[in-house]
Amino acid sequence: MGLFDKLKKPEVQKKTKSLTSIREKVTEEKSEVELVPVEEDAIVKEIIKPKVIYVKRIKIATYNDLKVVSDEVTAGNIVIVDLSPLVSKPDIFEKVAEQIKMSASTFGWDIAMVCKDPPKILVTPQDIKIVKE
Repeated sequence: MGLFDKLKKPEVQKKTKSLTSIREKVTEEKSEVELVPVEEDAIVKEIIKPKVIYVKRIKIATYNDLKVVSDEVTAGNIVIVDLSPLVSKPDIFEKVAEQIKMSASTFGWDIAMVCKDPPKILVTPQDIKIVKE
């Protein structure tokens, strides 16, 4: 062994000691990591949760049923308005259809005739548009 071999050995020992002390510090730090509470996860899920939109069929037999259609579309749901009970009453049928058209233009809803016999109208809220071809 030469002069230089004795000088190198203590350096190697110092490095191994310093590595073990660093490893101990790292393992200690890992155990002190703060976990995210479950409440915050629930809040995030609620924020990201998509809004549920329903498609509902509503039969119109009287003028009072128009309020139900208006409430559902205002709530963001898609409504299929069934006008078949009014086929035998052409005067009321025309007035109800005109009322639906006026409500749609006032509130920005989109409407389209789905079926002529029996008469059915599709009514959607402002943010949902109907492609008419």
